[in-house]
Amino acid sequence: GRPPQAAVVGPMKPGSALFRASQATMTVSISVFLYEGFAYNIIYLGRILPAVGKHAFVLPFAILFNAIWGLAIWSYVRAHFSDPGRVPDKWRDFVRAIGDALPVVPARPEWQPGKATYCKKCDLPRPERAHHCLLCEVCVLRMDHHCPWINNCVGYRNHKFFLLLGTYACLASFAALATSLPELVHCAGALTRIQDGFVWEPGAVASFAQHEGYISNGGKLLEQNMTVAEARVRCSKMPTCKGFTFPGEYDGDDRKVHDVYLKNHWNVFSDSAHPWTSFRRMSDEVAPPKRLEVTDILVFLIFGILALFVAVLLTPMLATHVPLAMRNLTTIEDNYENMRNPFDQGSTTANLAQVMGAPGVDWLVPIDPWKPLSDGISFARSDERLEPDGSSELEDGEDVKPEMLWKMRYRVRRRVADVQEEASDGWLGSYVTRWWNG
Repeated sequence: GRPPQAAVVGPMKPGSALFRASQATMTVSISVFLYEGFAYNIIYLGRILPAVGKHAFVLPFAILFNAIWGLAIWSYVRAHFSDPGRVPDKWRDFVRAIGDALPVVPARPEWQPGKATYCKKCDLPRPERAHHCLLCEVCVLRMDHHCPWINNCVGYRNHKFFLLLGTYACLASFAALATSLPELVHCAGALTRIQDGFVWEPGAVASFAQHEGYISNGGKLLEQNMTVAEARVRCSKMPTCKGFTFPGEYDGDDRKVHDVYLKNHWNVFSDSAHPWTSFRRMSDEVAPPKRLEVTDILVFLIFGILALFVAVLLTPMLATHVPLAMRNLTTIEDNYENMRNPFDQGSTTANLAQVMGAPGVDWLVPIDPWKPLSDGISFARSDERLEPDGSSELEDGEDVKPEMLWKMRYRVRRRVADVQEEASDGWLGSYVTRWWNG
């Protein structure tokens, strides 16, 4: 969770227009997530698939979609509620203890590796790659950007969750669209045929018995030129239709067009002088199909539109943020041009490990990295040799304390007491001294 913090007094203070806008944006994103899950599970899996006779697909589709959708929801919760990386008290204590020995430089929109920069807003030195969020009014370690969709900054501690959120939300939308596309197309077409009490019953065609003569009584539900095959389908989809009749004899050709009358009452009257053909719906001899109401179709179509919207929105977002993470860059640092990226580890996996932690199955789950490769205060440079697990050679071993690593990477001016302390550390002190001196 987030650590205690002072009351916000900037643009995001409670009650401000920006605060209300951020809350509204987050509410929209959460609502879309929940609606997508509800419509897919309750309407599509619970009503539409059984109605079209695809019962066998319900369980595998449910497992596939809900596994991805659940990870997306979990990632959203972690991205929103996690501390993005506020500057810790341990760094503030370090700054106070070191005093003037810590070189502090003005913040500039360029690479400043190994330099603490001064934040005028917070009135304190901050670590490398940290930036001040004007909305949250705090400095954030390795800040990427402020995301209104999660109503939180994206920084050192929740960058992994943000990437997983975008990935799983996009995958969930594509999985939902891919598994429901035939029914979405069918539903879209069904809306154009809803008339005269018509209720779409996909794939449900009742049995009909042929009779000679015409239906003389009852109300006329529909009169239209159509084939016998089409009449069977149309009558099957009208709950009150008892059969249909048309003038002339039926020769078995279902593709021949007739002037068909759909009727809500059944009886037959024969007239040898004027031959007619009628078909009686055998509703009592077949299991009644599961009916879909118009509201089911509308809810399902809205789900399809939202799933497509999410997929279209997130695909370019991932196309931007994932390649940056693969180069160990933030959206802020992508604009720096004064030197090559000093934190590039030389490979996609090594760079991603700086965000996701040492490679492992925990990359796939929105949990804190089992083995983070940085503390957010200092970061491995391109010229540092990496161990097989992705950690820097300077961090190898339990003897290296965080403060000692900070002193090395920030080039803290050495004092006599520091030299004596390093000498007492034996081989480690000797190695650190050689690294310090280049």
